[in-house]
Amino acid sequence: MKRVTNPPLLLLFVLLLSGGQRLGAQIIDDDQALRKKQSSMPKAINFYELLDENRITREEFDYWKRKRMQKLEERLTEMEALEGAIDPDIYLVGPGDVFYFNIWGGSEDRYPLTVSPEGTLYIPSAGEIPVTGLTLNEVKQRVLSAVEPDYEGSRITLSLAVVRIFRVHVTGEVNFPATYTANAVDRVSEMITQAGGVTERAWKGGIQIRHRDGTMDRFDLAAFERDGLLDNNIHVTGGDIVYVPSVGLGAGLITVEADQEFSGTYRIAGGEDLLAFLQRIRALKRNTDLSKLVVVREGETGKLENYKPYAPSEAGKADFILTSGDRVILPSQYVYVKGAVRQAGAYPYVFNLTAKEYAGMAGGDYRSASITSVSVYHARTGITEKGADVLVEPGDIVHLNLAWHQRVGDYLGILYTMASLFLAAKAAGLLGKN
Repeated sequence: MKRVTNPPLLLLFVLLLSGGQRLGAQIIDDDQALRKKQSSMPKAINFYELLDENRITREEFDYWKRKRMQKLEERLTEMEALEGAIDPDIYLVGPGDVFYFNIWGGSEDRYPLTVSPEGTLYIPSAGEIPVTGLTLNEVKQRVLSAVEPDYEGSRITLSLAVVRIFRVHVTGEVNFPATYTANAVDRVSEMITQAGGVTERAWKGGIQIRHRDGTMDRFDLAAFERDGLLDNNIHVTGGDIVYVPSVGLGAGLITVEADQEFSGTYRIAGGEDLLAFLQRIRALKRNTDLSKLVVVREGETGKLENYKPYAPSEAGKADFILTSGDRVILPSQYVYVKGAVRQAGAYPYVFNLTAKEYAGMAGGDYRSASITSVSVYHARTGITEKGADVLVEPGDIVHLNLAWHQRVGDYLGILYTMASLFLAAKAAGLLGKN
């Protein structure tokens, strides 16, 4: 007996199957488009990953260290690289310094003298003289006073020939904490550089230099990098411990957001003004619009409040003093492009560019979108303008809309699928008879 297949039911099955495949394919395409859009959208910046990409490897660091040691071994036969003439009233003499003992007169001669590990200088005919911890001028006076009676008729001079080398310990939030070789003209900043620089968790403003005698100096690396002042960037001495503390958690911390370069957590000084803080971290640029700067602060009731300290309405008011826990949101330096483009996301702001030029940067699909259908949302005013030649400002959103024929085609495709399913169901008798 032959098996009879019901044609309407078969047709309905085929249509449902094709419609399901089409719907499944559409869902996959939509999901892929969404993933692509999400991947190109601006994300919170992971500075740990950014910094890790730029860090040198341990092998590269060891090679750098070996090369530096070679240079230090050769320095006794080379001229020392100095910032300038050594100040004899500041330079402190210590073990390893090499002097020339010069005799001028009837018999001229020169003797190299080295400060012993015990901190003494052996002088011909005068014996050992303690010199460690004395300034260069004090050492000269002490030596000359001791030898003058033995060298009547001759002129005696003492000159520093080679500055000593010693060990300094660099610890805390540096990339490679260790003990390093330095000389008496090296400064704290150079020792931090030798240790691979500070980490992203370092508090640059609270660096400590702990000396062997129990005293301690402080160094603000951020101020040195910003202003180039050497006041607190002191010369290191043997046995110093350079400690770079962590920014830590607790009072005196604020966060900076919305700017890729300066986002992060910072310590603030008591009573520090917002503008002075931004200048300190070098976050102000020529095109920074201070009127858009926002500070988010928790109010007395626990509710977050927004402040715009430099808005035109606030002109003439007192300085805006930062408090612990503030969030400083810098004006955006990016333009956001979305819609019918290949690479939606954030693009750096360039002065005097129009909407169509940003759409072109993002790979606007001109086959499915009309460049004349661009709209621009202005973040500063909250107004939306339409047109390809609209000038774009920082923070604006450029949207490239689908062309009308593409939208109509999508609608017709949906209607065609629905009509096909309706006719197939009716032919199969699933909808009943009128």
